Amino acid sequence: MHALTLLVKAVILQYGYLGMFLLTALEQFIFPLPVDVFFGFSIEHGLVYQKLMVVVLAATIIGSSIGYFLGRFLGHPALTWLVGKTKVEKGEIYIKKWGIWGVILAGLTPIPFKVVTWTAGIFEMPFGRFLLGVIIGRMPRYMFTAYAGAKFFESKFYATTDMSALILGALQGLTEFLPISSSGHLVIMEKFLYLPIPADHLVTFDIFLHGGSLVAILLYFWKDWVDVFRELWHMIKKASLDTSSLAFKLAVGTIPAIIAGLVFGGSIGKNLRELHYIAILFIILGVIYFYAAWRGRSNTHETVGLKKSIWIGVAQAFALVPGISRAGLTIATGITLGLKREAAAKFSFMLGGVAILAANVYAIFSMRNGAPIPDLDFILMGTVTSFITSLLAIYLLLRFLQKHTMRAFGVYLILAGSLILSFL
Repeated sequence: MHALTLLVKAVILQYGYLGMFLLTALEQFIFPLPVDVFFGFSIEHGLVYQKLMVVVLAATIIGSSIGYFLGRFLGHPALTWLVGKTKVEKGEIYIKKWGIWGVILAGLTPIPFKVVTWTAGIFEMPFGRFLLGVIIGRMPRYMFTAYAGAKFFESKFYATTDMSALILGALQGLTEFLPISSSGHLVIMEKFLYLPIPADHLVTFDIFLHGGSLVAILLYFWKDWVDVFRELWHMIKKASLDTSSLAFKLAVGTIPAIIAGLVFGGSIGKNLRELHYIAILFIILGVIYFYAAWRGRSNTHETVGLKKSIWIGVAQAFALVPGISRAGLTIATGITLGLKREAAAKFSFMLGGVAILAANVYAIFSMRNGAPIPDLDFILMGTVTSFITSLLAIYLLLRFLQKHTMRAFGVYLILAGSLILSFL
């Protein structure tokens, strides 16, 4: 293995980006070493972070595709010869049970990824869904390990303006609705990615990013929002409250977060934005997901009562703390209170829409006259990215919760938190 490590380093020194491309592509279907352990070495010897990530992304897609089609056309015998019968059988069970989420989880963890790419092809997972899982699973891991390596060698990363818009838009869209904490991942991103954007521009830009997520919620659940507006109109006409209506429950569920926001303001976010706090909260949140999965094994309730909406609203208020996922904690609370996973997620997303709207309105009115606004192209790029990734995240999570608990996200958060603590 030592000789192989020396060979890899020689390839990187000799061929640079091309060498990293070949090594990354090979890792996805046959190479025994995890290539991301060499990212720090690559950056130390002159490779630029953002260029390296583009090369790695392309290589990951190509290498995973090769593994997928090798599995599809060569099948069990070749994979059994390559990794052994036991690993093939475990891979078969894993892919059949988890599907795309298994690909994502394997991409983030030390699970041998080449087994997953071959197995996905053998059992004919839809190719587009497979590639989506590859990108979502592999790239966060590669970005983080590159950061860890660069931190060791004290390198700094600089993103272009367009790249910053895409990164922040995708980060907002995916982490707002996937239960992994948007605020926590934003803090992590700020620690290793130097964005060429003034801080006052970021405040304004954040409003537009959340606006993209808000439009995604309104569009995805448009029929439910039509019913909510009808209920509001009827209550206004009759001048009386309908406490059983979804509109009333959403309003009541939003009150705790509004009170917490007005009382504490930005003090919570300012005082708890250190990485060690984020890591600890990730681990705690992961444990909560495991508890919710255990409590919700036989849940049958699909209707959110008034008391449940209040408790879910209280959980949403705790999500003002960076590192706590608003979607994750509210869904876990709903499940713990007896709701089915899909019902808890749907109410969480709609409650989040009201919260995002309230927060954006407050942010707009809090802005001083003459507040700086980024360029229109920058705003459009980030907002559209946020909208698309928000729609994708909502769809994926709702589909996932139809068959699976939140344990997979709990595993991710516990591993991520432990990994962060290990580098501090």
